[in-house]
Amino acid sequence: MKKDSSNPKRTLAKAISWESISTVVTLAIAYLFIGNLECSVALALTCLVVKIILFFYHDRIWHQINWGKDGNNNS
Repeated sequence: MKKDSSNPKRTLAKAISWESISTVVTLAIAYLFIGNLECSVALALTCLVVKIILFFYHDRIWHQINWGKDGNNNS
């Protein structure tokens, strides 16, 4: 089986890149519902920080699980 060479820096970069896109979407939706740009930005930035932290740990846990990786027979 090929060794999974991803490291925590890669996980953090993935989290930041994805959550940046997600934050723009959150900001737009929040503004549509709230109608206040300041509150929408505050909500979007809070979600950004929380979701980056959650994604980081979620991905690191999955990094330890062999299920579904090439060469692993555990369906």
